[in-house]
Parts: sequence; structure tokens; C-alpha cells
Amino acid sequence: MRAVFRPARVYLIVLACALAGLFIAARVYSLHFPNSPWIFRSAFPAFALELAFFLAATLETTRARFAKWGTPIIQASALWISGLIPYLVFSVLSGTVHLWNAAVLALIVALLSFWNVLLPRSPISDLGFLALAAAPMIARIFPALYESPDPRLRIDFLGHAMWFRVGIVALLVLRQWDAGPFSLWPRLREWRIGAICYILAVGPISGIALALHAVQFSPLQRDPLVLILTAVGTFFGILWGVALGEDLFFQGVVTRALVGTWNSWLVAIAVSAILFGAVHLWVHGFPNWRWAAVVTGLGVACGIAYAKSGSVRAPMVTHAFVVTTWRLLFS
Repeated sequence: MRAVFRPARVYLIVLACALAGLFIAARVYSLHFPNSPWIFRSAFPAFALELAFFLAATLETTRARFAKWGTPIIQASALWISGLIPYLVFSVLSGTVHLWNAAVLALIVALLSFWNVLLPRSPISDLGFLALAAAPMIARIFPALYESPDPRLRIDFLGHAMWFRVGIVALLVLRQWDAGPFSLWPRLREWRIGAICYILAVGPISGIALALHAVQFSPLQRDPLVLILTAVGTFFGILWGVALGEDLFFQGVVTRALVGTWNSWLVAIAVSAILFGAVHLWVHGFPNWRWAAVVTGLGVACGIAYAKSGSVRAPMVTHAFVVTTWRLLFS
């Protein structure tokens, strides 16, 4: 009986801690923006719901339980509905709901949720799924769909988290893709491999960025305690908010598929890194080839971490360390 309830207990403990952190963040924002009551009235409940769904998708135990629940059609339907609920909660409670935005969101979430259920498994279908997963991020449609009542505060991260989460479940549960070990918290060996790859790569990547004038050396000027807290917050924000999804799809899917096709880690890492860089051509104005070249270097480092560990969690560590360094030392 204990074995049955243990996964739920772990999930609830992690969720309680995460909700406490979310409450503190909402409180801080409400103090900085005292004329924005919507932060607690609409943003907090919407993010709390998304957080509950997101943790369920990223914990191995809850994914395994979901995989045994109902038929694939029922699972895809539940995934689709869960993708819309946080948006509807926020937009209705904040008074920013628009039927067109809701319809567009419902359509794209339905495509992502049902893709691997309705279409036969094939390389073409898998490529289509990856293209679908990348398209809204490249096109940057979530800022338009998730309208904030205050232009000073962006709310579209709610959409980014939802999109990553739906893609994770659609890939790992509905497609049953084997990406290697994947969850929120790396093992000790994965921390070590990820950190070593970061140490070896951060110098060359920074050198490339400076040589191409993609960044400027501009260390963040803060009090030591504030600087440490900023570094820690940035690291885990990138680890769970960016690297988690990007490394799953680029390392756990693209690199892994290319290794299986060509039986060469060197070719797989190189091609995956180039594709990773190409996706970032749209950052700060298309075509930003300088930034794409820098991100390609990051893709190589993450690919090596994945090859050495066989786990998505190691490149997540490398990815988060590199981006945190960029945020603290460069502009």
C-alpha cells in the first residue's frame, strides 16, 4: 500500500514547496506593482494550476501513472483540456479573454496533443511533430495570445510552460519516445558531467560571442548577496524553464534519432547543434546569425553532455550554467 501512495506523496511535497515559492514571488510582484490586484486574483491561480500540471508532466512517477490511465484518445483529450484551463482561468479572471485568442490556442494545443495519437508513427510524422512544437516559439505567438493587463508585466511565460509541458507528455507518454532519463532533478553523475562540459565549453563559447560582437562584457553590478541570489534564481529558472524543454527535444529527440540513423555521435551532435542554432536566428531580429553561431556552440556542449551521460538531465545542467554565466557577465 505504501508503494501505491509514495508517488503521490512525493508529487504533493514537491508541489507544496513549489506553490510556496510561487506565493512568495506573487507577493513580491504585488508589492512592486501595488495597483495590479490581478497578480493575486488571476495570475496566481493560473500559474498554480499550470505548476501542478507541469510537475506532473516532469516527474517520472506521475508520467508513469498517467500512461496507464485510459486509452490514448482519452489521455490526449485530458492533455488538451489541461492545456487550456490555466489560460481560461487567467483570461477570465483578469478580463482579458478574447474568443479569437482562445480559439487559436485551442487549435494549436489540440494539434500537439493529438498528433501522436491520430497519425501513424513514422520519421515524417516525428519531424512534423518537432516542427509543430518549435513553430509557436519561433513565431512568438504566446505574447499575443496571453494578454497582460499591465504592459510592464509579461504573462506569456504561462503559455511557454504549458507548451513545453504538453509537448513533454505528448512525446514521452503518447509517442512513447525513449529520450533517456528525464526529470526535474539531475543525479550526482549528471551534475558532474554537466558541470565538466560547462567548464570546458564556457570559455570557447564566450570567446566566439565576443569575437562576433554578439555580446558585450558587462558584469552585473549588485551587492554580493543579491548577486548570489540572482545567480541561483537564474540557474534554476533556466534549468526548469528553458533547458528542460529545449534539451529534451534537441538532445533527447533530434540527437538520439540521428545517432540511431547514422550511428555516429559526432555527426548527430553537429547536426543537432546547427539546428539548435538555426532556431535562434529569430532572436533579436531575423536573421541574427551571430547569436545562432553562439547558440550552436552551446548545442555542441549540450550534445557532448548527453552523449557522455545518456541522460537529458546532464545537458540541462550545462545549458543552465552557460546561460547563467551569460546573464551575469554579458549583455
